[in-house]
Amino acid sequence: MDLDFRNNQFELFQDWTKNDTKKKFVTELEKQAAEEKKNLPIILSTGDLRERWQMKNRQSVHNYTKRNDFPKPVLEFSNGRTKLYLESEVSIFEINHPWILTPESRKNYADWILKNVINE
Repeated sequence: MDLDFRNNQFELFQDWTKNDTKKKFVTELEKQAAEEKKNLPIILSTGDLRERWQMKNRQSVHNYTKRNDFPKPVLEFSNGRTKLYLESEVSIFEINHPWILTPESRKNYADWILKNVINE
């Protein structure tokens, strides 16, 4: 069905009663929305990353998201204050930086850096 909003303006938005045009449009839009939902990617906020990586403060997540090799946000809103990242790109980052995943792995990495890089 072709959703012609322009030619159905009155029936859709100025007629306050339920009518056949509204029913048809709503049915078609519900089908379209269901189809679109099937194709949505998984996106993560910085809050999701903080939980995923078991970090206690937001600054730690912020430090990682500002790195040059961290994926760029796929969506920003609230005037850029809220950034959303594609989960698959975050997974690539995690594969390349496995120490980020848990507090224990971050501590082990810091100990390794101290032993092998700083004290050498």
